[in-house]
Amino acid sequence: MVYIKHMVTNLGLNTWGFVLYNNLLSLMMAPVFWIATGEYVEVFAAVGANSGNWVEQGAFFAVSLSCVFGLLISFFGFATRKAISATAFTVTGVVNKFLTVAINVLIWDKHASPFGLVCLLFTLIGGVLYQQSVTGAGSAPSQRDSSASKQVDIENDGDDFGDKDEGKGISGKLAAV
Repeated sequence: MVYIKHMVTNLGLNTWGFVLYNNLLSLMMAPVFWIATGEYVEVFAAVGANSGNWVEQGAFFAVSLSCVFGLLISFFGFATRKAISATAFTVTGVVNKFLTVAINVLIWDKHASPFGLVCLLFTLIGGVLYQQSVTGAGSAPSQRDSSASKQVDIENDGDDFGDKDEGKGISGKLAAV
């Protein structure tokens, strides 16, 4: 998500540019999967069975509506990625996934097994409870070091250098002499 956020903010395309680019990449990969999965056999069989009437109006409407919704989902996804942080987008996606699974369980009887639902819930809880570990022991100065440096600063009347010539280059020291 962080890499996609980086691409969305730095590539210079507008939202429709990302949508069209994303769909172009998908269309380029689709024939490979079409052949690899053997789906082309079913398509040719369906086309052969409907030799006289290639397109039925109901099927055409359903596929067209599906394409429009797919474009809108892609558009709003890229617009949201551009507008909010990668973390907020991920949290939004997790909440959306949880709600769609809950609705699926309530409406239909064809869904994941109880074990699968428990695993999904366990994964979501793990994602919510995750916190980045502390990086390196010496990365943040301790409070004691900070107060000690303030004490030295006070003793030097707020100067960064104890000696008035300390910190000056050779030319500064020569000029002071």
